[in-house]
Amino acid sequence: MIRSELYRGMIYAGDTPLACSITVEQTGPMQITVRAGSFTTTGQARIRGYDPGTHAGLIASGKAERLPDGKRVRVWLQDVNGQPIDRATTYTLAADQIVVLTSDPLKPVAYDVDLISDGPQTDVLVKRRVVDAEEYGDPPPGWRKVHDLLSEFMLPPGCAEITPIDIYALTIRPGFPAGTGPDDWATQTGGA
Repeated sequence: MIRSELYRGMIYAGDTPLACSITVEQTGPMQITVRAGSFTTTGQARIRGYDPGTHAGLIASGKAERLPDGKRVRVWLQDVNGQPIDRATTYTLAADQIVVLTSDPLKPVAYDVDLISDGPQTDVLVKRRVVDAEEYGDPPPGWRKVHDLLSEFMLPPGCAEITPIDIYALTIRPGFPAGTGPDDWATQTGGA
């Protein structure tokens, strides 16, 4: 069963731009479909209390942005030339991707599904390995992993139906987990 739980695929965006509309569903006994959508990264930034004297110039130059509450600012980390290292980036998976899973009659098979990109294009990388017999492959040359869409899961030998197997999928919820807020989040992530 494809599911998502806190610490098992479910992430809260907190104060970041992190978002994902890509979903994964079981569409057959041994088939999953990765649905078209987009994934937005967090970028590399620090959240700070807003100080007009310090942050107005950074905001005007695109090196920072004010958060919706007006009290805080997201300052993009900068390289030695004073340019943002990594702003939030959105990757779009343009079409659904059907993944047919196959088991091995004698050994467990591990699967892992990643979102990958070569810059202009975004795709899905399905990694399959027979346990104790082979290793996962890497993305094609020029492509890089963006994020896990499905955490590694195992098919038992001779598996013909994935419904009873827990398969954890990436799910991003906006804001903060129940009972926490920006101050808690900053403490938990080392941003305080």
